[in-house]
Amino acid sequence: MPRSWTGLPIAALGLLLLGSAVALPPAAIAQTSGPDRREADARWAALRSDVLSPGFFFKSIGSATGAHLDDDPGAWGETVGGYAARVGSSTGESVLQTGTMHGLAAALHLDIRPRMGRHSGTGARLRHAVLSPFIARTPTGARVPNAPNVVATYGGALAQARWERGTWAPGRALRSTGVSLGIDVLINIFREFLGTPLSRD
Repeated sequence: MPRSWTGLPIAALGLLLLGSAVALPPAAIAQTSGPDRREADARWAALRSDVLSPGFFFKSIGSATGAHLDDDPGAWGETVGGYAARVGSSTGESVLQTGTMHGLAAALHLDIRPRMGRHSGTGARLRHAVLSPFIARTPTGARVPNAPNVVATYGGALAQARWERGTWAPGRALRSTGVSLGIDVLINIFREFLGTPLSRD
């Protein structure tokens, strides 16, 4: 199978997982009740919100476009098929990253939703927007490092390097993680100052 076609199965899997996250019926968690049921509902809602957000598609398409302009990986070429493969690969990585992040957050009972403090100053708002991807909250409200986001971002980048090149590339995945987290920061800054502000404490 030509290398430029390998993104198509990835795109199909990504769309399948994306549809599952969006269309999962409430009956799937109907066995729970009370606080557990409310938490499960909230976590599925957060997952659906993430995969349907403009930021999700911006990162997927933006990453694929950048890779296409750099002809990376070179085996896919700079054709329409090569671009489609890169979009499929980037979308698959985004779905894997988002699903892993929310799964880890649920297992660790962490709230990873981006929030801002009640600050009105430009400097304070900018600082919180920059730090938001790296901060999670425990059930008691204590701030802790957002390990699910960082681990899932690195894991997704590592997996993408594997299926694109057939080899593990930890250094490349680390650089990709830095770029991805940087994009998260830019999206938060845009939302806070030009779009819909982040949720407030």
